[in-house]
Amino acid sequence: MTMIDLHPVRNNPDLPDYFKAHLIKRIDQHGGSYGIAWKLITRYREGRYCLAKKSGGRLCLFNAKIPGEGPRSRCGFHGGTGNSGPKTAEGKKRIADAQRLRWELYRKKDL
Repeated sequence: MTMIDLHPVRNNPDLPDYFKAHLIKRIDQHGGSYGIAWKLITRYREGRYCLAKKSGGRLCLFNAKIPGEGPRSRCGFHGGTGNSGPKTAEGKKRIADAQRLRWELYRKKDL
């Protein structure tokens, strides 16, 4: 009978070393169960971690506020909270005009 190796770290050689170390630590914390590690790998692949570079050279593994790519996919400590929108009257008008145009194009597309 062939043995199947289900170890999450050995079966994912493309993961960064710091993340592999994090997975091994979490497997040990959960009594050797691989389930938590596979869940964390899925979250890593979906872009749900902040991954901002910290002062020690390691990457942040807190949850991103908005998962995905770009500057908003950061945790609250690294600027992922976003801004609260335009403050000036000109800025508010610019956003309102853009939204009106967007909805106008959307409604024309449906017809």
